[in-house]
Amino acid sequence: TDSTFLTVVPVASISGLEVYDEDTEEWYRPELAARRHWQNERIAKGFDPDAVTETVDGEELPWYSRYIVFMPGELLQLCSRNEVMAAVHRVVATKDQASRLSAPVLLRGRTPDIRMDADRYLGGLTADDPVLEECNGMTIEEIHDAMQP
Repeated sequence: TDSTFLTVVPVASISGLEVYDEDTEEWYRPELAARRHWQNERIAKGFDPDAVTETVDGEELPWYSRYIVFMPGELLQLCSRNEVMAAVHRVVATKDQASRLSAPVLLRGRTPDIRMDADRYLGGLTADDPVLEECNGMTIEEIHDAMQP
């Protein structure tokens, strides 16, 4: 997991990102799902499903340029009181393929002088929020450090 509020990852041309699905207890590959979506959409429109580019407003773009993966982080899990769980994910290397390039955007607070105030920001603490209780009064940086293994 990431100790972020949200991690945004543009889909890469080389598959490798895996997100764990707690319900099925399997690893899900968003890049492969995006490629299947691309191919099914092309088939439905009567286009070549194996194409690797499309023309948008006169510009040739790679197939994966329109897909983004959003993964909730530990800070969102904390603030949502476990309603939104942090995404367990990993990147695996693939044999006989080019290297995978990725440019994730990690959204996290870094204001050094603001501290978590559960009463103010979340309407108070409840007995079943031990992690939130532990983080109450911490800065975002202290919360980040506390969430590290």
